Amino acid sequence: MAALARFYPDGLFDLLPEIAGCRGQCVYLVGGVLRDWLRRVAVVPPDLDVAVQCDAAGFLRRLARRLGSGTVVVLGDPADDTCRLVLPELVIDAAGFRDGATEIAKDLVKRDFTINAMAVDLAAKDGHGQAPLIDPLGGKQDIENGIIRSCPGAFVADPLRLLRAIRLAAELDFVIEDETLAEIGAVAHLITSSAAERINAEWERIMATPRAASACAAMDSCGLLAEVAPELMHGDGVGQPACHHLDVLDHNIETLRCLERVIDTPAEFFPESSGSLVDYLAEPSHRMQLKWAALFHDVGKPTAKALRPDAGSCEPRITFYGHDERGGEIFLRRAERLHWNRRRAQRVAELIAMHMHPFHLCNVARRDGEVSRRALLKICRRAGDDLAGLFVLAMADTLAGQGTDRPATIETELAGLYARVDRLYHETIAPVLNGPKLLTGNDLIATLRLEPGPLFRELLEGVETAVVEGVVHTREEALGWVDRYLAEREHEMSGRTGARSGPERTRSGHKG
Repeated sequence: MAALARFYPDGLFDLLPEIAGCRGQCVYLVGGVLRDWLRRVAVVPPDLDVAVQCDAAGFLRRLARRLGSGTVVVLGDPADDTCRLVLPELVIDAAGFRDGATEIAKDLVKRDFTINAMAVDLAAKDGHGQAPLIDPLGGKQDIENGIIRSCPGAFVADPLRLLRAIRLAAELDFVIEDETLAEIGAVAHLITSSAAERINAEWERIMATPRAASACAAMDSCGLLAEVAPELMHGDGVGQPACHHLDVLDHNIETLRCLERVIDTPAEFFPESSGSLVDYLAEPSHRMQLKWAALFHDVGKPTAKALRPDAGSCEPRITFYGHDERGGEIFLRRAERLHWNRRRAQRVAELIAMHMHPFHLCNVARRDGEVSRRALLKICRRAGDDLAGLFVLAMADTLAGQGTDRPATIETELAGLYARVDRLYHETIAPVLNGPKLLTGNDLIATLRLEPGPLFRELLEGVETAVVEGVVHTREEALGWVDRYLAEREHEMSGRTGARSGPERTRSGHKG
């Protein structure tokens, strides 16, 4: 324990058994810190888990008095006898023995997994001065073998452990033992009895690992995915056009797997513009929202699927028109059930709703040989700060579709399109969107004598587009553009071909 104790405040590992001894108890080191120490992981842990026979709150309050600081917080139901001591640089969780157990070994077998069902008595020393490991279920051997094995009755006692098994396997890069996996499948339906916040917390940690796709595939195979996200399962068996080789469900999971590849090596897929992608992906929240968007990006396909006549074939053509926008709406409902923050949910939903845009622009470039600045500005406006993420998502999407009709050069086209839009954004669009405006709403009111309303946004964005396209350069040209736009709009609405109806507007001493 000496090697582990050095990570904590001086004397803490001596103080803990001293306080427990004054209460006629022993105190045991348990939990993830012990597990990671046995895995020989170099840790600087921010927390510590200990077990005492009973009255965990009283134990922590006495510890706080001795340390001269800290706040004791009861966790969950007071009957659970689980408390937390919050210190400036450390959190200590203490729990009494479970279900009336009178000794540590009986408490340990009531825990979740064997790799967490171990303890060390902080006051005990063997002949070599070491604290012996208490390991009633062979957890140390399972650590050495990289196995997740459940303790007896673990899943019925707390169904959230069904997801935790997947999460631990993903975080530790372990394998779930066959009997445990079979038990998860048999009682997967119990997960719905867990609070949405707890389910979300476990799933978030799964998605934060570099093995999120494999974990979601495991959730699918054992029935958990159907319980926590039934809308994803609607894609099971839903066939797709020949540009895909997987059904909708498997394609969603494969897109997440490909996204993890792109996140790891963005320069491999975007050689001309990886710098901006690296900067974007350096933010953990960006990586997380992309993973969620990848997993749910085609969730709208099952309800959007249609068979349409194909002029070039006797077989009908499969289409999914509008599945992107529909998918964003479906995801928002799932995020609400998981009690997500609204703003974060909307960012992921918008990535889902936009994920086809880069492909549409690639089609335009393939057909016309060029994509207009107006079209590039439109995608920049809508994607906003997630422009880089949108193209990362699109790249993962196309990598996950390896059907026979897939365009052979689509990855190159996507990378080239992003290089162009990224360059145009930094050289032209960003200065226009973020710099001084040629016209403001006040100009429309004071100079053009317009009434404030929804038209203002249309006019101001139209001026910005004209600046990006190189049509407008000065304030006078911007005012002239607005005048012409209003005249054309008025003409279209009136159906006449003559001069504008209504009184003339004047601005700056000139006729409008």
